[in-house]
Amino acid sequence: MLQGSVRGTTTNSNGEYHLQGLASGEQTLSFSMVGYKRELRTITIRDYQETSLELSLMVAPVQTEQVVVTASKRQQSLQEVPVSISVLDATAIEERNSVTIEEALRYVPGVNLTGSQVNIRGSSGYSRGAGTRVLLLLDGVPFIPGDSGELSFESIPAGQVDHIEVVKGASSALYGSNALGGVINVITKPIPAAETIVRTYGGYFNNPSHDQWKWSDHARFVHGASISHARKSGDLGMVVFASQQRDEGYRQNDARTRYNIFVKAKEEFSALNSLTMTFGLLYQYGGQYLYWRNLDSALIPPAAQISDNIKSIRYYANALYNDVLSNSTLLTVKALWYHNDWGFETVHQIGRNESISDALESEAGLTIALNRVHTLTFGINGRLDIVNADLFGIHSGVGAALYAQDELRLQENLTFTIGMRYDYRSMGLVKPSGQVNPKAAVLFSPGEGTTIRASVGRGFRMPSVAESFLTGEVSGLAAVPNTELKPERSLSVEAGVSQMLGSWGTFDFAAFRSDYQDLIEAGLVVSSDNLPYIQWRNVTRARVRGVESSLGVGLFGGALLANFGYTYVYPEDLTTGDLLKYRPRHLFYANLLVRSGWGFFAGADFRYISRVDRIDEELVDLGIVPDGDERVPIYVTDVRVGADLTLGGTVLTTTLNINNIFQHNYVELIGNLMPPRTYVLSVQAKL
Repeated sequence: MLQGSVRGTTTNSNGEYHLQGLASGEQTLSFSMVGYKRELRTITIRDYQETSLELSLMVAPVQTEQVVVTASKRQQSLQEVPVSISVLDATAIEERNSVTIEEALRYVPGVNLTGSQVNIRGSSGYSRGAGTRVLLLLDGVPFIPGDSGELSFESIPAGQVDHIEVVKGASSALYGSNALGGVINVITKPIPAAETIVRTYGGYFNNPSHDQWKWSDHARFVHGASISHARKSGDLGMVVFASQQRDEGYRQNDARTRYNIFVKAKEEFSALNSLTMTFGLLYQYGGQYLYWRNLDSALIPPAAQISDNIKSIRYYANALYNDVLSNSTLLTVKALWYHNDWGFETVHQIGRNESISDALESEAGLTIALNRVHTLTFGINGRLDIVNADLFGIHSGVGAALYAQDELRLQENLTFTIGMRYDYRSMGLVKPSGQVNPKAAVLFSPGEGTTIRASVGRGFRMPSVAESFLTGEVSGLAAVPNTELKPERSLSVEAGVSQMLGSWGTFDFAAFRSDYQDLIEAGLVVSSDNLPYIQWRNVTRARVRGVESSLGVGLFGGALLANFGYTYVYPEDLTTGDLLKYRPRHLFYANLLVRSGWGFFAGADFRYISRVDRIDEELVDLGIVPDGDERVPIYVTDVRVGADLTLGGTVLTTTLNINNIFQHNYVELIGNLMPPRTYVLSVQAKL
């Protein structure tokens, strides 16, 4: 990147790069790559002359200067970001054999999952697949279906992920609705000049801990394979990826088969503008396991759910156009079409419940580096949702937004950020709503390696179609629509400090608080004739506050890496005085990775999640989920060993993963026992 501008380029596989049209005089260039230290070089440019600059990047044991794009919708070093953010790279995803992005996120500090529901710092509980307070982005474009509003991680193949950026805390001032609790931005891999990757894996689940839990005499296997091929011809590059995954399920009626196709193409019209297009297809089918029959039959669903099944067909097309209009101005235009077709059937219902929805999202934005003092970011966003569903009815909705942000570098060590976004959303019978979401942040560096940050901002989320209009059955209970749902609103503050510990480590600490108004939570309601049903309702007032700390250590030139993260949250329902449901108060994550100079590596991950204080107690009291109040603190240890070898020009990576090695029995969601010890062997060949 050319410092103080929006200009930049990438190298080819040989490290060669070319920048044209630089102004004469002294210019500073920033070189960065994941896993390496950022380097700055100042050169003198003369008119009509080519200047060469060559350098070598050094391995960074601890990621302190990694470049991220999500916090401010532009490239920044982690040291320049005024909010808490974590980054998960492709190597970590591959070595852990994370089949889906959802699995990879379980290792991010401050993040825990209840089923497939993502909870960042206590912002979310469990909403039964309807709505989310965490915004999922695919290469910077919102990736939320128009009907359920849930996060569909399976639609993005983990094998094509370059890295994942997790922004913690409300980000509505830049990203609008759904960013109330944070943002997960999945950045797909750049297209190499020529590369073929073949990957396969296979494994099995260990036998249950207790004989009464055993429901099958056969071993339950997991296996899958994928292949990708990339090639560049002139200014056009393309990668094609296909995968198949089969999980036979450690629980009865929980087998799942998944197929993914992913295509990415990039046309570089010149050194200044390019068009990237992405297409993805997911086809998935299998059983539907909601909760256990009882604790003695913890891996068997109730008899009425034995043959329940679900099928999904999802596909999307994404386009991204970048144009460097000048050294100081970058134009970005994004668009995404997301088609979601899914349905399920149960043995005690006639017919099949289907939902078909289309979401179209577009955005145009400008980043202007006026000078060393001001960097402006502003843009316009539009969205259209069309829903035709047995469960939700027929609805269409529109949304529009304007946003602007100014980063003011008052001194070399002091930066202020102020921004604002106005959102308008309308969906069917739900009352249209708009909100102005301002934010302000400050970043101060009192000394080398030390940064102090603070931020405050408002959040906003419209209820999803599923939350407002769901009519049918959820978890064996009738669901009643609530067309009077109000948008959620929040005010979030954070203060933190980051300290580099020489060349061997970094420490970060943050304190945070979010106050919510009209928080939307799913609850069990008993009708006047004593029949229970599920309905989404507004919690008048709620508050989540806490602290988070992390420590990263790299020794022996990066041969030994260790990371530790601890998060404490206190989630209150201020209306009733109770704690909010499905929000553990303590999270502690640790991981260790050792690499040798011969290509061998070994790693271990440990997760501690405290016992959840509140669940859906009503489901237990009414006998709907027998023994559903059985839950314990979570202690999970995963280990892996592997090797990277080069054989005749082929890079071969083999990894053995043993997940939940001590076979800790626990639940994340009421009546749902998590996987036992699991063995998986994976082999990847890069040609």
